[in-house]
Amino acid sequence: MQTAIEFTIRTGVLLLVIALCHAAAQRFRLSDSFGLTTAGVLLGAGYLALQHFAPGFTASNVVPFLTPALPPEAYLWIFLPPILFEAALQVDTRGLLADLGPILLLAIGAVVAAAAGVGLATWISSGESLIVCLLLGAIVSTTDPSTVIGLFRNSGAPERLIRLIEGESLLNDAAAIAISTLLTGALMLTPTAANAHGHPLAVFLVSLVGGCAFGALAGAIFVAASSALRSLPFSEYALSLALPTLLYPAAESGLHVSGVAAVVCAGLAANRLMRTRRSPASQALFRQLWTYQAGIASAAVFLLASARVPALMDKLDMRDVFPLALALVAAFISRFGILTIFLPLLSRLGICEPLPRAHQWLIAWGGVRGPVTLTLAICVARNEALSPDTRAFAAAMAAAFVLLNLLCNGLTLGRVARRLGIAPQQASPARATLRSADAGKRGRMRYSPRSVRHK
Repeated sequence: MQTAIEFTIRTGVLLLVIALCHAAAQRFRLSDSFGLTTAGVLLGAGYLALQHFAPGFTASNVVPFLTPALPPEAYLWIFLPPILFEAALQVDTRGLLADLGPILLLAIGAVVAAAAGVGLATWISSGESLIVCLLLGAIVSTTDPSTVIGLFRNSGAPERLIRLIEGESLLNDAAAIAISTLLTGALMLTPTAANAHGHPLAVFLVSLVGGCAFGALAGAIFVAASSALRSLPFSEYALSLALPTLLYPAAESGLHVSGVAAVVCAGLAANRLMRTRRSPASQALFRQLWTYQAGIASAAVFLLASARVPALMDKLDMRDVFPLALALVAAFISRFGILTIFLPLLSRLGICEPLPRAHQWLIAWGGVRGPVTLTLAICVARNEALSPDTRAFAAAMAAAFVLLNLLCNGLTLGRVARRLGIAPQQASPARATLRSADAGKRGRMRYSPRSVRHK
């Protein structure tokens, strides 16, 4: 009984903090990611201070909240599926297919380039082994969907630019998680059977394609099953909650394919089929409910993960400043290099429309990391199969990278967009109807189901 009461109180406190952070972000016209990161870092710093002055109180009350009795992978399994599924429900599937070439270039090519670039930069400057530095690069190689999309919408980026970022953020987690898992297996002190499943590239491709096929089938079955139910929209929404929650572990543990790819393709299939089989009002209600669901999941994992940042960064010293700065520079250069070298090639081959150089700069600068990177860092920090030095270096550097990346790139994205001459897009009539009652006081700020969550 006591455990149930404590769990209920912790959940209530978590939701209360999320609500206060969102209100503060609205008040100061910042995105939720900054409010949640600030609150999480302050909680983590307070935890470190309380450890010295009130260790007993900290162990019984603070530790269970900041460090729940869950394996670190549980953060991905619990929070990531609804975030990805909702993002897939909102995306323009027709535009996604039209720009599939550059989206795959960003989702896979940019992840590999960032992992290699950051890994080589830190290897040269830190003295750590190359494979440990590549693991760090893989951890920080993925951009966060909830953070990046909200920042791009608030910065007034054009629709095509937002579509590219949406498509990338839907798929790049699968590549980053696969590379991180591969490198973690190579570094383990005790070899496992997972290290002997075949060539890494073949394993990744089979996992990705298998996850996409499994997810698309599950999404089609979901739409067909929900159509057979007579209590729409309640039953459809309840069934949709079960879909990503069950699909992710089924793909990862049952079929050994990418759970990220499965959830994303299930959302894309459901998105596409529902547009032809549901009324606009039913679709709008369904997506609105999922906006709130995914918003809470995103905020929860962001808050819980960022609260671990001070403890992870406590292991850094002044010798790590230079490698960290090089890692940030390498992440930007590798991302920009992929865009400037390969994107024009795709355009010449007729695979996609050309992308202006200013838009390439903005996409490169907008590679903001978030809770997925922090969660991967926590997974490494708590993986006892790795050496203590490996865990300390990779996790601490990744946590510091996310914090500085948010401050440097996230806070300046709107300013960079204006400096590049990318004018804010005009609000559509549909978005104008979603303005809040105080829109006049707030000036030209736009509101939409997605921007409300991230603003």
